[in-house]
Amino acid sequence: MNHVPCQGAGPQVPPVRPRALALAALIAIAGTPALAFEVDTGNPDLKVLWDTTLKYSSGYRLENPSQSIVGGQNYDPASPNYFPNTDDGSRNFKRGLVSNRLDVLSELDVSWRNLGFRISGAGWYDTVYQRDHNANDSPGTANPFSVPYNQFTDATRRLQGGYSEVLDAFVFGKFKFGDMSSTVRAGKHTVLYGESLFYGANGIAAAQASIDVIKAASVPNAQFKEFMMPVNQLSGQLQINPDVTVGGYYMLDWKPDRLPASGSYFSAMDSLATGGERLIVGSSPAGNVAFYRQGDLRAKKSGQFGLQMRFHVGEVDYGLYAVQWNDRGPSGLYLHPSAAPVASAAGLQIGNYQWAFHEGIRAVGGSFNTTLDNVNIAGEVSLRSNTPLDSDAQLDVAGANNSSNPLYAVGRSAHAQINWIASLGPSFLAREADFVGELAWNRRLSITKNAAALNPNATRDATNIRFVFEPKYRQVLPGLDLSVPVGVGYGIDGNSSVVGPFLGKGTGDVSIGINGAYLGDWRFGLNVTHYFGSAGPFIEAGHRTFKQAFADRDYLSFFLRRTF
Repeated sequence: MNHVPCQGAGPQVPPVRPRALALAALIAIAGTPALAFEVDTGNPDLKVLWDTTLKYSSGYRLENPSQSIVGGQNYDPASPNYFPNTDDGSRNFKRGLVSNRLDVLSELDVSWRNLGFRISGAGWYDTVYQRDHNANDSPGTANPFSVPYNQFTDATRRLQGGYSEVLDAFVFGKFKFGDMSSTVRAGKHTVLYGESLFYGANGIAAAQASIDVIKAASVPNAQFKEFMMPVNQLSGQLQINPDVTVGGYYMLDWKPDRLPASGSYFSAMDSLATGGERLIVGSSPAGNVAFYRQGDLRAKKSGQFGLQMRFHVGEVDYGLYAVQWNDRGPSGLYLHPSAAPVASAAGLQIGNYQWAFHEGIRAVGGSFNTTLDNVNIAGEVSLRSNTPLDSDAQLDVAGANNSSNPLYAVGRSAHAQINWIASLGPSFLAREADFVGELAWNRRLSITKNAAALNPNATRDATNIRFVFEPKYRQVLPGLDLSVPVGVGYGIDGNSSVVGPFLGKGTGDVSIGINGAYLGDWRFGLNVTHYFGSAGPFIEAGHRTFKQAFADRDYLSFFLRRTF
């Protein structure tokens, strides 16, 4: 199984002309941001900007768990309705509050002439994950063993319920080499190549950051760049002339994607992410028969880099890219059987399981970006080699690894996507509206290793689409602007064997909400999300199903945000 679905600051080499319309449209979509607080230093060369954002958000589940998702409560090897490793995320919550969260984000930018640094940090607290008990009523299928069946594990409670972290932490500089301008950054930050809007995992951008999948699942209609997590690296750009820019980066660290913790509301597989402890495979008089979690086979920090060249011809921006990275989503699942079962109060342990993260994925690609009237159109194509494919769990008795001797399928693939950003004029709905979207496709070109491990439910080709239409209403009341975003994601065809976050054929989600901005400082939103498509568990009969594992998790969300 391959991986599923805070930008840095500092002076940048100016992009060529057609990107200006795209940037303006994206700012319009987000609304006018509050200005950072500028500290009066008394020195015109020294600038200090500092702002802090407080955000309250909540989520409300609209229906109770469905048996088509959670299955039965008792183990029966002949029963098709038994899903012990994919049910906790749904069973742990009844209809009602699934998130009650306070976030704080603080950002500090300091610059002196052409040098400076940026540091930002975030923290959150969610009372739902601090409760003594959750709603799980199925001891026979609960995966935790370190806590009772109706409690979140300590690791899940920490990540989902109360956590803090440093985001950006880097220094930057802007320099001149003759007539050429350059920028350099060193430290924890993000870099984004290519032209992805929503499907960064399908493009060149997949190489460049770990993804906060928790945020991706809980923030409707957000774009890929909003989920990228900063990483320690060196990066730079050099503007050779007004039409040509080259850039590169080298990563100094590796971190896995931040998947929804085991048993949390958006968790689809109980043994996968933070807090996962067991993989249940049967039952005995001593209790559940299971493989217990072993430390992940993590990828190394080195060997991750990228190069780009951007150039301008006529009214079109073009880009060429070459990147290499280590997979940040689980590439394969290894089962290590033990010589003899070990009995405990929690059940029978028959071995360990281990998630492996593949090393040395390579990609080359190209992109374009242009404007037609009031529409910005962009796209990219890329080819990947040595890329992990969607695979079933494999028994490891000879010491497999995550590079030269993997047990999961590995191969080559082709990827393409095209997106648009349009500012629409008056209509019967509103005087103005934004319409953004992206169509993405991928194909498995060949299998170079372990073809037998490939998930039989995966197909050669897959196509997805996602778009957001947002009518806007200015000055509804003095100082108050409103908008009504309507977002849709849909699996048009196929079940991708090369990009984990792709939706399965016929599955998707639709959301509709109302967003508001008051006096430029306050933001608020109310949104309802519905998941559609054939309902089913994430894993069934040992294979990823590509069914709608969230079919019973429609939810209502609300947020209120203030920047100081």
